[in-house]
Amino acid sequence: MNKSESTTITVSDEELKSLTDAIHKRHGIDFSCYEPKSLKRRVVRALHIFQFNSIHELWVKILRDHAFIYPFMDEISVGLTSMFRDPILWKRMRSLLNNELSEKKQLSVWHAGCSTGEEVYTMGIVLRESSFTNTCCAWATDISNQSIETARRGEYHMMKLNEYDQNYREFNPVSSLTKYYSEREDVATMDGSLIRHVKFEHHNVIRDSVSMKFDIIFCRNVMIYFDNNTKFKLFEKFYESLNPGGLFIIGFYDAILPLVDERKFMVLDLNAKIFQKI
Repeated sequence: MNKSESTTITVSDEELKSLTDAIHKRHGIDFSCYEPKSLKRRVVRALHIFQFNSIHELWVKILRDHAFIYPFMDEISVGLTSMFRDPILWKRMRSLLNNELSEKKQLSVWHAGCSTGEEVYTMGIVLRESSFTNTCCAWATDISNQSIETARRGEYHMMKLNEYDQNYREFNPVSSLTKYYSEREDVATMDGSLIRHVKFEHHNVIRDSVSMKFDIIFCRNVMIYFDNNTKFKLFEKFYESLNPGGLFIIGFYDAILPLVDERKFMVLDLNAKIFQKI
């Protein structure tokens, strides 16, 4: 019998370690960088989503069904994102595009941990509504294949678009988000021209290498799930991946200011959580 949503399932530290060790051995996915309490909450959530009565059932499923790791990872890595989330950031980004970045012949952007793509479409709209007219190319990556496919399709439930439109109106009070999507039944499909400059790709931001250089890197509300040692390593990766004077943008939930190396990054806008490579 499957459990109800109200059933409380607890996961011990030993059970969590047994599960992550098994996944690492079978699939090569290393969870050692994840903050344990956060990972445990996500595993418990996955137990409810897939209707397992115990972590042992999940463990058996992962070992016996090789393909199950993909939907499992999609649930573990579900992101915190929405269109025009934190309008103060996007107002500042529009200002930067209109002024400091306006002379860039080609602007390169990395959306690290892009989740289901709301941030990518937001940036596309900001580019459209700014005076920046030069070439922009963007790389949008995530560890979740399902999220990447959602981002490529640009399809979101209309209930979400109502919330996103409120955020957008804070960014642009004289317009409406409706001009950027078409509606069919309960699904909104974003204007594909907003992401013509974007390449979507599966990528593990911790493990996989980066061969490109960027003017802007977004990594918003991703690092909250990692331990401090991993955050330091990511800072180094982002620093090396930025062009001189490049911008590094974190999420409002990423309480990592004390970890930022002041010899490598200066605070450009604390309210918008924008740092600049020194």
